[in-house]
Amino acid sequence: MTDAPRGGLAEQVARDLTERILTGELGSGQPLREAALATALGASRNTVREAFRLLARDRLVVHEANKGVTVRTLTVDDVRDIYRVRLALEPGGLPLVGVDELDAVVGAAEADAAAGDWAAVSTADLRFHQLLVTALGSPRFDEMFLSVLAEQRLAFAQVASGRDLHAPYLTRNRGMVDMLRRGEVAAAESELRDYLATAREELCRAVGG
Repeated sequence: MTDAPRGGLAEQVARDLTERILTGELGSGQPLREAALATALGASRNTVREAFRLLARDRLVVHEANKGVTVRTLTVDDVRDIYRVRLALEPGGLPLVGVDELDAVVGAAEADAAAGDWAAVSTADLRFHQLLVTALGSPRFDEMFLSVLAEQRLAFAQVASGRDLHAPYLTRNRGMVDMLRRGEVAAAESELRDYLATAREELCRAVGG
């Protein structure tokens, strides 16, 4: 790694580890060894320790006595709480969001799906929902929701098949865009609430199984 201020380097290490967690390279429950990571990443142990603190803040890792730091494994209760937040925030953004922005995100996801890049579809799906929260105009909601989305991706990483998980919801995202273009905001809200409730139960089954 290139030289950087300590705080900046810790954030760089945290970003690298986050990417590896969310792509499944570092799996749920996997231990993260401070010394080995420091050597592999060319960083000090203090920097790696600070990166762990940042990951714990985003609820991607946990520190347990006698076990050290491990990649977090989400429980059914975690998944239910994630969707509790999402159901509280996202529907309010539907009347406010830019439909063209949503359309562009769905179009990109459809192209990624056609190419078989389901990791990119996952990213686009979360961007779709992030736009709904951003439309509410609250920097505090935005900051909180980024943390929620990090946990959401960790839940996705615990599911074996990206295609099976994301393909049905990509179709539903397209349907919501079409509803909003027709001015059918109430119908889009009903669809979104059902969509999130269905996704919650599917993920609960996957995580709990």
